[in-house]
Amino acid sequence: MNFMRTRWLLAVLSMLSSIWLMRAALKLQGNGAAGPVILSMVAFVSTVLLIAPETAFWLAEQTAKPFANLFFPSETFKKPPVSYLLARRYRSERRFEEAVRQYENIIEFYPHERDAHVELIEVARQMGDEELAEKCTARMQRRFAAQADARQSEA
Repeated sequence: MNFMRTRWLLAVLSMLSSIWLMRAALKLQGNGAAGPVILSMVAFVSTVLLIAPETAFWLAEQTAKPFANLFFPSETFKKPPVSYLLARRYRSERRFEEAVRQYENIIEFYPHERDAHVELIEVARQMGDEELAEKCTARMQRRFAAQADARQSEA
């Protein structure tokens, strides 16, 4: 920890000297400014090297994140894309509890997916769980009753 503080203190001093040297170079004319400009750049590079262990990984991550998100969507998405594949696979394999969890997950993120409600009710009936089927039917009727009322008022 002490070594890190020492490096950062040296980095601040190096940056201040770089700024001071560059200001001095701007006041000079012709080739006389070359020396302070070169020393200023050396001080700036020294500053970068002194803080690199703490900042390099963070900078690389921030630079790469937009490009990586193109191919591998990250946690910035609020909800996963809709996919019935896993739920239907579980249903075809008669793994009804897992299918119910997948349909519930779809309904949680996409409450207006009518197919998810209908297929969940069918899975509940295949399981023989009439209580779950009735609960899901009631939820579907409540959810889509508002849409039906809106359509009737438009007509």
